[in-house]
Amino acid sequence: MTIKQQKIYNWLKEHKGYIKKGHNWVYLNNPIAHNAEDCQIALKQARIDFKDSYSKSSSTYSKGGKVAVMAQKAPKWENTPISVKRQLFFKQFKEKQQKEQYNKDNVIFIADLHAPWILDGYLDFCKEQQKKYDCGTVIFSGDIIDSGAWSYHEHDPDGLSVKGELMAAKEQLKLVFEMFPEAISLLGNHDLLISRKTKTAGLSQEFIRDLGDLLDAPRTWKFVHEYIKDNVRYVHGSIGDAFKRAVDSRMSTCQGHLHSKTFVQWSVSEKDAIFGLQVGAGFDRDKYAFDYAKPFPKKPIIGCGIILDKGTTPFVKLMSL
Repeated sequence: MTIKQQKIYNWLKEHKGYIKKGHNWVYLNNPIAHNAEDCQIALKQARIDFKDSYSKSSSTYSKGGKVAVMAQKAPKWENTPISVKRQLFFKQFKEKQQKEQYNKDNVIFIADLHAPWILDGYLDFCKEQQKKYDCGTVIFSGDIIDSGAWSYHEHDPDGLSVKGELMAAKEQLKLVFEMFPEAISLLGNHDLLISRKTKTAGLSQEFIRDLGDLLDAPRTWKFVHEYIKDNVRYVHGSIGDAFKRAVDSRMSTCQGHLHSKTFVQWSVSEKDAIFGLQVGAGFDRDKYAFDYAKPFPKKPIIGCGIILDKGTTPFVKLMSL
């Protein structure tokens, strides 16, 4: 192994939980990793050494003059058919739903995640806000995946491959689905890149899988272009911020897309009172996928939106960094 690979190997020895993960997952979470290939080599060696050390340290005991080796328990999901896994997941989901009963009239609006680049601690922050403000409706602002490897921009030759980024995103989103088992996810421009690429290739949209199926999302997740609840429109956004859209349509609007903007602004007339709520981002700006934005003076604002009392009390919460 090279020096870099040895450093990754040493890191894996200290963080044994990552040995069972894929090399892309190690690449995303290892602070000293520079490319996925080094992670793959170091991970392969760590698995071999870990298996050998386990075999040597397996407990033995004597019974009736015979030596018995204690069997290692198989991991929870190992050798489990997919159908059984699905049944177990929905059983756990129902149990979790029964424990977590929040007020459906209150909404938490979670900012653009851009998996696999979700900021460490951001999901925990959002979960805390959900509990604190009793939010039974969870809405993601869109761009749940980054899609950088298959975007129309220049591809980073040192970055993840198309398959590598997709697998890493799906791995990271497992935690999202676990923490928020029922949600509405708005379709952002990054989410729709697969559809755009299909058109570029001259293929029918009939060839495209539903985004939820592609990401192995629970069936309790809905992927939509926009969502209206309590006369408040939720969209990902494109040109213009949430307040401009609200004023133009005379309808309260919550949106993401603009990573360096977060606010609540009201417009009151003799006939109505509407607001625009803008959320920023939930991703790690230090990842290579966001190198393009490093020269920009404005930085992503990490936070989420809270809309209480059937769409009448909006505010934003910023995450302490």
